[in-house]
Amino acid sequence: MRLRPLIALAAGILAGTAALAGPTDYRCPASHTLRAAFTPRDAIVTFDGQSYTLRRVRDSREARFANPQQGVSLALSGSNATWQRKGEDDLVCRKVIASLEPEALEGTRPAPSTPAR
Repeated sequence: MRLRPLIALAAGILAGTAALAGPTDYRCPASHTLRAAFTPRDAIVTFDGQSYTLRRVRDSREARFANPQQGVSLALSGSNATWQRKGEDDLVCRKVIASLEPEALEGTRPAPSTPAR
């Protein structure tokens, strides 16, 4: 019967939705770097080289992730990511879209390297 392969394919697709999405890069003020990858429940964030795992929390207006033990949170709204660390000013970072970067628009981006064989 041909139904079994379709069921297996559908199950594989649904299982893949819980996989890690990303990573997404954000440009922050004062030369800070933020990269985040997301699952439906977590955000894995690297800020200035230090990694954090944040849990999604309920918020009616935006996607919000927090790790109270480490005193950090991340709120996503449109193309902005607001990074908060306890005792520091909030940083509003903008999503980096590679195809809209100046090098891409000017055609000065270096050619991709040849894949290894």
